[in-house]
Amino acid sequence: MKPPRLSTHCTVEVSDPGWRVDISAFTTIAGQAVGELEGNLRHYSALRNAVAINCYFVTPLAMRKLNATSRGQDRETDMLSFPLLYSAPGRGFVLGDIVICLDQVELKAVRGGNSFQDQLVFSLVHCLLHLAGHDHGKPEERAVMEQTEESVFAAIALGGCPDVARRVA
Repeated sequence: MKPPRLSTHCTVEVSDPGWRVDISAFTTIAGQAVGELEGNLRHYSALRNAVAINCYFVTPLAMRKLNATSRGQDRETDMLSFPLLYSAPGRGFVLGDIVICLDQVELKAVRGGNSFQDQLVFSLVHCLLHLAGHDHGKPEERAVMEQTEESVFAAIALGGCPDVARRVA
């Protein structure tokens, strides 16, 4: 018997006053990504029918400090993921935390020739893959992760990514 589709509980906190985030659109995209990654998540024995992720939108300074303390890199980055991997009554299996710096997502989009919204979704998928246990330290791991990223992104972005965030005017 096939297990039921995963439901996704996504908590979002925005502490960067320079951006407006459509939390409903973001949680919808996160849920779609988790749905596409369900096969990658089923290896967690404690996983039943629901997963939870916590997403924090932070300022460049906050991201720089977090990147320095967690990874020893004193610079901003677009996103960081922190696997937690535990069961929580009423929430399901907590995959972990994702910290997002929209200024850096925007910069990465410009440098890569991508739209901001596409880059945000692609980076979110990348972080979710880390929470699912993927890594890209070795060439063969990188190849698998990149192929999965592209596949999941294509499934979500079919018809275009919705506007999830925009700068405050």
